[in-house]
Amino acid sequence: MTNYNHLLEEQRKVIQFMVDNEYSFTSIGKAIDKHRTTIYSEIQRNRYIKSNFFEMFDKKGINKAVNDCSKLQKKPYVCNSCSNKFKCTKHKLYYNSKIAQTRYEKTLKSSREGIDISPKTVEDIETIIVPLIKNKKHSINMVYTNHSDILYFSKPTFYKYVDLGVLSLCNLDLPKKVCYKTRKDDKDKRHKRELALLKGRTYKEYLDFTSKHPNMNVSQIDTVEGRSGSAKVLLTIIIKKTRFMLIFLLDKQTMACVTEVFNDLKEKLGIKLFAKIFRISLTDNGHEFFNPLAIELDYATGRKICNLFYCDPYSSWQKGTIEKNHEYIRKVYPKANDKLSLKGTSFDNLTEDIIKRLEDNINNIPREELDNKTPYELTNKLYPELIAKLNCSYVAPDDVDLSEEKYKGESNDK
Repeated sequence: MTNYNHLLEEQRKVIQFMVDNEYSFTSIGKAIDKHRTTIYSEIQRNRYIKSNFFEMFDKKGINKAVNDCSKLQKKPYVCNSCSNKFKCTKHKLYYNSKIAQTRYEKTLKSSREGIDISPKTVEDIETIIVPLIKNKKHSINMVYTNHSDILYFSKPTFYKYVDLGVLSLCNLDLPKKVCYKTRKDDKDKRHKRELALLKGRTYKEYLDFTSKHPNMNVSQIDTVEGRSGSAKVLLTIIIKKTRFMLIFLLDKQTMACVTEVFNDLKEKLGIKLFAKIFRISLTDNGHEFFNPLAIELDYATGRKICNLFYCDPYSSWQKGTIEKNHEYIRKVYPKANDKLSLKGTSFDNLTEDIIKRLEDNINNIPREELDNKTPYELTNKLYPELIAKLNCSYVAPDDVDLSEEKYKGESNDK
């Protein structure tokens, strides 16, 4: 279980739900992979008073509410789950995930004003570097040596950020402050990934998990990009057993857009069917997939229902099933190719209806590896509820059409 202090928005949603339903801090911690003390700190830091006399986070008002009600002096320290809250005439304290997230983002933004560092870098340092220094007593030199992809700026700059309060460290946490010459920017620094989220989700652990659970369904997840400069991308999900591929048009290649798709799938399919179809999922290290809780958790209960794993960096062959299936998409939307003078295809003029029609046609193509059966045929036999709830359509063999003209959006020039 991690000891990291910073919480994701989805984790705060789980906290609110479980507090509303009287779960213990220990249970909440297990649901979001945090220690119970982190839950305590989150509640204490972000509980607010609902009153006409005090501002939301007025310490005087909050202290008065606690002094006036003995229940607020015990877990969960808020009125969310209190059965008498609608009848009670005392000041009430609540925890709300949206308010807590907004407050966190505002505080983070304020702490970064006037400094040359991105929000993503601050989050990486807080998630990975700070625990190493605070909890494991790593030296500055040690973390710089082992995490140069995150700590790409000079050591004096790191100390400056500590002095400015940008990071949740103080000078007492640092074994030794030394002046160093400014290091040149590393032009070849790797794209930073949220390494903390990879714990327990590596490709090696995927192989081990699937070998122990051979009967669980496996899916693979990826994105298909259009022409350079095109904002929209395609999110693809394939059921490995039947080669059935779902395709979604995303407005942007972001975690938020991917999360929205999976939340929508959970709602349409229901948690039971969703957990059955996506019990084990494998994807790559793209930044848009670094919100594993969006796939793994049932927010209604806080229970983990699926397992998401990540391929090794630059190893797309590890999810070869979906990579091969992308060939059907590329027949319609060719990628850029200098030798053939192709600029690639822009996805910005496409619509969800066009992509749904493409999905149906691809899923009705026979595959040799399926004994010349179609993905639609096998999936409709194994998971008829999936076909029905997602409105997937049968396409007769002679009506299958992957010609480019059929799937162009308005004014989609090539």
